[in-house]
Amino acid sequence: MDKFKRLRGNRILLDMPSQDSKLYVDENTREALQKEMMQKMRRMTVFAAGDLVTDIAEGDEVLVDPAALNKAPMVPFGKDEEGEDINKLLVSPFDVILVW
Repeated sequence: MDKFKRLRGNRILLDMPSQDSKLYVDENTREALQKEMMQKMRRMTVFAAGDLVTDIAEGDEVLVDPAALNKAPMVPFGKDEEGEDINKLLVSPFDVILVW
């Protein structure tokens, strides 16, 4: 994956947590997997921060407002070495609640 030159504006790109399974599962298992994914999304890594973002940097771990995560657009970012799609979440720094 090629690194871009600069992220512009008041935006943050977050790494998507990995999803371990692409299997079709029953409703109970699906709910358990969704809960597990929400646990992973509680502490997300910043992939890039826009040039107007001052207090959040690449590599920081953040907690994002769950309501904002539901609306956050997923940005396709190419493919990894195995040919899997790489996606990033685009959020506003105003949606970040905590920075570790």
